[in-house]
Amino acid sequence: MAKNKKQKIISTATKLFAAQGFDNTTTLQIAKETGVTEPLLYYHFQGKEEIFTEIIKGIFQEYSRLLSGLPEETENQFEKINNLMRLHIHIAENRPDEGRLILANCPGKLKNDTHVCQQIIDKQQEIIAAYLKDCLEKGNDSGEFDAHPVDHLVIVLLCLINGIFRKKLLGKKEKASYEYTAIDFCHKALTKKS
Repeated sequence: MAKNKKQKIISTATKLFAAQGFDNTTTLQIAKETGVTEPLLYYHFQGKEEIFTEIIKGIFQEYSRLLSGLPEETENQFEKINNLMRLHIHIAENRPDEGRLILANCPGKLKNDTHVCQQIIDKQQEIIAAYLKDCLEKGNDSGEFDAHPVDHLVIVLLCLINGIFRKKLLGKKEKASYEYTAIDFCHKALTKKS
């Protein structure tokens, strides 16, 4: 039963932090919205920062699980890049509270190298950069891509993925599927011309 209360507190806090920000959310509000007393909230967590840290760690664990679930064996390297981009689109569409929580609350905390936001964002970018670099190098080696310089293109692709993710989370519903146009653009830009 205690684990369910703790999860409910985390779930409620995620929604509140995403909607109104970390600074504008109180522990009393989290407790009331969860349907628990503030002392019970403090029984599970030392305070709002610990709740936030728990949320961020949980988001990253789920994100890592989703990344590790991407197929390793594909017909070509672009399919891997396509899968990565589509995963981010899927996350933005299906886990918007978590994405908005990170976008709304982590930037202000990135000035502190020891804050969980900085550590997790660094790790996430490192994982994606390594994934993209591997795809580009293997694609160049096989003749599928003419993608040079690889390190610069990794940064460009990271920016594109982050931009699509951000637009999907914060933008209005668009009639046109710009994200799939971006994927097609990447395919044309990376694929070796015959």
